Amino acid sequence: MGGGLLRLYGNDLVRLERVLDPLIAAALFWWIPSLRGSHLPPEILWPGGLIVLLFTVVFFSLGNIYQTYRQISLLTLLRRITFSWSQVLTALLLLGFATKLTARFSRLEYGVWALFVWLVLISVHVGGRLLLRWYRIKGGNTRTLVFWGSPVSAVDFYQQLTDLPHLGLRLVAWFQPPNTTQNLLPPGMPSSDGGLLELRRWLDTNDVDLIFFSYVSNQDLSMQQLIQFFGDTCKPVFYVPPWSQPSMRFQVDQIGRLFCLGLWGSQESMLDRRLKLFVDLLLAGIAVIVLAPVLVLVAALVALTSPGPVLFCQDRYGLDGRRFRIYKFRTMTETESGNQHALRQAQRGDPRITSIGRILRSWSLDELPQLFNVLNGSMSLVGPRPHAVEHNEIYRKLISGYMQRHQFKPGITGLAQVEGWRGETSDLQAMASRIEADLRYQREWSLSLDIKILIKTILKIHSSKAY
Repeated sequence: MGGGLLRLYGNDLVRLERVLDPLIAAALFWWIPSLRGSHLPPEILWPGGLIVLLFTVVFFSLGNIYQTYRQISLLTLLRRITFSWSQVLTALLLLGFATKLTARFSRLEYGVWALFVWLVLISVHVGGRLLLRWYRIKGGNTRTLVFWGSPVSAVDFYQQLTDLPHLGLRLVAWFQPPNTTQNLLPPGMPSSDGGLLELRRWLDTNDVDLIFFSYVSNQDLSMQQLIQFFGDTCKPVFYVPPWSQPSMRFQVDQIGRLFCLGLWGSQESMLDRRLKLFVDLLLAGIAVIVLAPVLVLVAALVALTSPGPVLFCQDRYGLDGRRFRIYKFRTMTETESGNQHALRQAQRGDPRITSIGRILRSWSLDELPQLFNVLNGSMSLVGPRPHAVEHNEIYRKLISGYMQRHQFKPGITGLAQVEGWRGETSDLQAMASRIEADLRYQREWSLSLDIKILIKTILKIHSSKAY
């Protein structure tokens, strides 16, 4: 009964959250001061609560908080709630300063109210989803699925479901294209019940919540035939592309009567770009001033310990694939332009690395001159790390979506680096994992994510992988 009600009223619960969140924030704004005996005049208290209501509606709607209970991760939800609530508080403070009303409010009451509302929102959203996940794992609120596709795609689909039991999705049957061989199935997975004809009979006598299919090119069956078949059913139908990759974003757009599926690409708005640029210039300028003695000391050590220039400059690909010159402190006895064939990445025990260069690399101090790249606009503090031109030309032919990483400015640090994909990429899979992290960063970008990456970079500034 509970599963059925949640299934029927799931969208209504999300709508209820949209209404309750601003009401909770406004109600607590009115109530908390009264607990301490504060008596703000109604002409201030009531308009203030209405402004809280309005700001919460606006910023929480823009924060993409109200998504499906099944798909959004709890960490992403926590981050979005925190960031959206921070935007509400910032907007209130700016408005208070502009209207000179901040002196009328107690800082303690305002702080208690801000913290209490945040805790309530986290409890409602994250706590509610945790409870629902536990309920699904115990067998409640499940949805039954039937799948049509090759044995390989069916096994992969089933394994994804078993790895994510909190989604509450259960495969009850699957069917396969003609002339395909069923391989060894994982434990618990049902055997194939036949092809399309058997699927039609099965649907006539069995009830299921959702239908998924994955098209595999077959001379006996076209995609148009499959669409005609599944369009003749009365259940929600989902297409699982067998060619999909984790780096893709899959956004549907429409041109006239034609539907277009966006696979890659940045969704960054112009305002987001300006905000990111402002933060880059501000933090990079502060860093250059604060770290000036370190920059001078490192430059002197490089010059005194080995012959050659202090700075190493190399061509890299930047935003939109345009070349730029990256600056680093020289850490090798040889300096390469980055364009020549057979360019070698630095390896453990590399004889080209100088004694001081080994220390600089392990503590990432050789990257400090890239603060000037940030100031001249060719780089960002956070973004995909730029690779040498020759390496770009190699890997763009081996990894799908590789060049899509250049839709963002390259960064001094990035999501791939704080997740452990720093230093030498000794095999193709290591580079593919780095690219997947870069493209995931582009999909999930937010200012709070940049700050989180910067903090993690500082905490992990020393690395045994950097050599």
